[in-house]
Amino acid sequence: MAKKNDFTKRANEFLSTRLGPVQRLGELLDTKAEKEAELLDIEASIEKAVLECIEAGWKPAELTNLGVPRTAIPRRQPRNAALEPRTPDNDPKTNSSDGEGNGAEGGSAPEPSL
Repeated sequence: MAKKNDFTKRANEFLSTRLGPVQRLGELLDTKAEKEAELLDIEASIEKAVLECIEAGWKPAELTNLGVPRTAIPRRQPRNAALEPRTPDNDPKTNSSDGEGNGAEGGSAPEPSL
């Protein structure tokens, strides 16, 4: 009959052979997370440097011609025109073209002519 310590010893040996690869996997996943964080920092630094180049007078197309990847060059921001507030005078829902108020407010539609 085997001793209890023999079972424990064999179980530990068995588990240690299975534990090694999992430890390696954990180390690799930790390294990957560190590298991804570093990559985010580098990408932010590249974006900042590209903006500094543009502020210094470089055009995005010129930077692209120099070999800067298009993904590193920020897209143009759409211009946000100041919108005038809606008033009853300029609101299309209350300002119909026929003057009768039959526009977007509802009411009967004119009969189609044949």
